[in-house]
Amino acid sequence: MRMRLLSLFLVMLVAVVCTVSAPVEAAKKKGKKGKKKAKAEVTVPVDLAIGPTGNHFFGALGGQLAHWGLKLDLAAIIDQETIQANKDRIPKKYRKAAAGIKELSYKPFWWLPESLLLSPAVQDTQMWGITWRPVSLGLSLVNAGPLKVSISGGAVLTYAWMAGTKWEDEGFDSDSMHFLRPGVDARLDIQIALARSFLVSVGWDSYLYVPQRVGRDFWQELGDDLLDKSIWHNGQVYLLLHFRFPYTTRL
Repeated sequence: MRMRLLSLFLVMLVAVVCTVSAPVEAAKKKGKKGKKKAKAEVTVPVDLAIGPTGNHFFGALGGQLAHWGLKLDLAAIIDQETIQANKDRIPKKYRKAAAGIKELSYKPFWWLPESLLLSPAVQDTQMWGITWRPVSLGLSLVNAGPLKVSISGGAVLTYAWMAGTKWEDEGFDSDSMHFLRPGVDARLDIQIALARSFLVSVGWDSYLYVPQRVGRDFWQELGDDLLDKSIWHNGQVYLLLHFRFPYTTRL
C-alpha cells in the first residue's frame, strides 16, 4: 500500500512538471513561427505555516527541558480541485493516477529555513540558530475529511550559537560553541482543517546529527564519550498555524 502511494506521488510530480513545461515548450514552438499564444492562468492554493517549537537536546544538554523556537513552512498545494480545474492540461496517461491524489505539497523554495532556535537562557543554556531542510519526502497515512496524518523524512543542516554558564565547571572546554552539523530527520504530523483557509497541525520531529562535542566548535576534534558529551539528537514538538490563500500565475 505504501509503495503504491509513493508511486502515485512520483507520477503526480511528473504530471505537474509536464503541466508546467508543456505550455512553455508550445509557446517556444509558436514563437519560432512568428505566432504568439496567450498564456493560461493557473490558480494554486499556497500554504503559509508558522508556529512555536519546543526543542529537547538529548545527552549533554538534557538538563534543560526545552529550548524555544519557531517552525516555518511555505508550499504550493495541489489538491483535487486544482487537478480538476486543470485536467485538460495533464497528459492523458497521467490522469488516472492524478484522480487518486487527494493532496500534493510542492516546496520550490528549498533554501528557506525550516525552523529557528530563539531560546534565551531560562536555566543555564541559551541557543540561537537556524535549520534548513532542503530535501524531504512524505507519505500520507490518513486523509479523511478534515483530518490528515502524515510522516516524512529529510536531510537537514543546522547552525547554532550555544552557550552555557556551567559548561566549564562541568569539564567542557568552553562555555560557548558554534554548532554546525548535517543530519536527517523523521517527522510525524497531525493536521486538522478548521476551515478551507485555516488549518492547525501538531507534531514531533526528531533530528539526528553527526555528533559535535559540547564546548567545542565544529572544526575541532570530537573527543571521547560522544553520546554523553556531545549534541547528536534534538527532539522537537511543534504547533503550526496554516494560512491558505490562492495564488494565480500565467503559464
